[in-house]
Amino acid sequence: MMTKLERAIQEAEQLPSEMREQLGEKLLHYIHKYLALRDDLDVGLRELDAGEGRDGKDVFAALKSRYDA
Repeated sequence: MMTKLERAIQEAEQLPSEMREQLGEKLLHYIHKYLALRDDLDVGLRELDAGEGRDGKDVFAALKSRYDA
């Protein structure tokens, strides 16, 4: 059974090359943003575990600004 990603890639291969390139760029951008956010969350959790808590409003404002949320 194929994963959703495998199916999406299979269907994307049927698109014209220019559209595949655009789709690939967007997907890579999304993946990089996701990985950066995950890393930031891991750092924040380690800081909280170490008792280095920060004001939540400041943290969320910085994340919203950084990730255009």
